[in-house]
Amino acid sequence: MIDRGISASVGRNAANRRDDVVTVQRLLIARGFVSLGDADGDCRIPTVDAITAYQADFLRKPDGVVDPDGRTWRNLAATYTGDDPVMAELDASRLTRPVPRPDAGSVNIGLECAGNSYMLQKLGAPCSSGYTTLCQPPTNPRLRRNLVTDTVGPFRVTGLVPAVLSMKSVMNDIRSEQPAVYRALGSAGMLCCRLVRGSNTSISSHSWGTAIDLTINGVLDVYGNDTVQYGLTLIAPIFNRHGWFWGATFRKEDGMHFEGSQRLIDEWAAQLA
Repeated sequence: MIDRGISASVGRNAANRRDDVVTVQRLLIARGFVSLGDADGDCRIPTVDAITAYQADFLRKPDGVVDPDGRTWRNLAATYTGDDPVMAELDASRLTRPVPRPDAGSVNIGLECAGNSYMLQKLGAPCSSGYTTLCQPPTNPRLRRNLVTDTVGPFRVTGLVPAVLSMKSVMNDIRSEQPAVYRALGSAGMLCCRLVRGSNTSISSHSWGTAIDLTINGVLDVYGNDTVQYGLTLIAPIFNRHGWFWGATFRKEDGMHFEGSQRLIDEWAAQLA
């Protein structure tokens, strides 16, 4: 089993704990520094030189040191795509690592959340009866005839047709740009007519099949604790680019949740039969 990161610095005049050195060496070798040979855990001159050469691509003054959670580590450990099963294990574990939720000004830029009144105006009421915290099927005839169940990359969903088609495009880009996250993604559901968690009045956007909750390696992001899984931060910009609003900036953080923004709801409503 490999740790989620390194416990101390690796490189020139660093702590150079053996397990940490092995992790850094494996990542360097995976990124083309094959002259290191095997990852032996001994931080000699070739390892320091490889770190320095790697840093030259993004640091003005390479120092030959990899610090835990420093810029070099973040770049070096980012979404490994090779064949080494040990490094694949590292990627899988680090993607679920909790990090502070991003500042509201850094995500969902130019996007507006579609609240209940907006959704009701554009798509109508999903159900004719009352809502509870439990899922129930929609009864709205227009909504029902515009639902579809389909495969969207690594999982299947049931949702509003244009939302599912948009999700396919999102997942195609994630597969291309963040392959490690793509391989780890799962769904905790898209269509679910219910109330928002913790509310007695607000209808969840899942009720229209226009939102999705994601898992990484089968793990749900913890709701409302102001941290989000690191892997979600890698794909949120892709969702935003396609017009999806990320729930990490809700008053009560919901990092697993992505939903159609007002712009998308406008587009999708116009496409319904």
